[in-house]
Amino acid sequence: MWEITNNRRVIFGEDSVKQLPDILKWQGVKKVFFVTFSASAAPTSNIKELLQDAGISYVIYDKVVAEPDSVVIDGGRDLFLQEGCDCTVALGGGSVIDTAKSINMLSTNGGSVEEYQMGEKQVTKESPFYVAIPTTSGTGAEGTKTAVVKNVHNGLKKSLYHVSMIADVVILDPKMTLTLPKAITAATGMDALSHAIESYVSKNATPITEMYGLKAISLISQSLEKACNDPSDIEARGNMALASYFGGMAITAGIGIAHICAQPIGGEFHVPHGDACAIFLPASMEFNLDFAEKKYADIARALGVYDRNATQRENAENAIKEVKRIRSAVGAPDSLRKYLPAELPSEDYVADVIFRTCGHITCNPAPVDKEVYKKFYREAL
Repeated sequence: MWEITNNRRVIFGEDSVKQLPDILKWQGVKKVFFVTFSASAAPTSNIKELLQDAGISYVIYDKVVAEPDSVVIDGGRDLFLQEGCDCTVALGGGSVIDTAKSINMLSTNGGSVEEYQMGEKQVTKESPFYVAIPTTSGTGAEGTKTAVVKNVHNGLKKSLYHVSMIADVVILDPKMTLTLPKAITAATGMDALSHAIESYVSKNATPITEMYGLKAISLISQSLEKACNDPSDIEARGNMALASYFGGMAITAGIGIAHICAQPIGGEFHVPHGDACAIFLPASMEFNLDFAEKKYADIARALGVYDRNATQRENAENAIKEVKRIRSAVGAPDSLRKYLPAELPSEDYVADVIFRTCGHITCNPAPVDKEVYKKFYREAL
């Protein structure tokens, strides 16, 4: 048995954000809770102008600095209710989108985000209408029901999720990503690649997630380097926007050891999520090779490095080599060292952080335990 939750509507193309006012008017929205990465950024000004011209009221919330945390989300819940909002619009990367979907859910379900994150409280009511407009291409948060939140009380970076948290409408406008710096383009692109690859080899993969995953891999292989080297390449930006979304849909199948390590280590040591994924993804493929050889050979085909004269094993290894090449070509990191304090945290400490955050995940092809966490940490230094 498996299921997948889709957004009700996905709109793709240049200037597609111009459809936002009509979408909101159709829903009878009276006041928008507008969550954005910066109140003064050009994409924000664009959305503000669209709302103002349409006579739609809004309140801006731009408190997300680097990643969603429980204080920012609970504060947003309070402002949403105080202002009498009845809709949420998110403009930004995964952190903004995860913050927005959490606030939107809390506005009708009540309580703190920590209560849902730690399993103390369950979602029982539908959330208000919610539109996600990504400005980065990697997290796929616009296509998922999950939010990853830093808990300021216990220090864990942990997920909460519910089908009601997925965006009703996603607007994928490549123009919204044109100002994205190369480093962030690379990091978010590696995150999308990790979603696509890990979901494809997941023990919980389905025909639908496999379809999304392979298409995402193909688009990334064609376009990530182009988007990094020429930020104005609108076709590459559009392909990456689609790859990000497809990767988000694919990750319904669950994450593997790369994300199992990247998410908690990133939260603990302030490693940008995409950078952490870039560090752990090739190692995860090597670790899983004996358990997912055929699927990695499929991935080699999607990456454009399949050799019909080679063995299945050789093609699987070609996929790993190509992921390493892409990582190097876009300037993504291959080591944790620069992010860690001079006195390196112990393997036991890091393994415990990973276990408490993601130890419940069991869909990685090869078995994992605390010794595996230690191995990945040790080899990433």
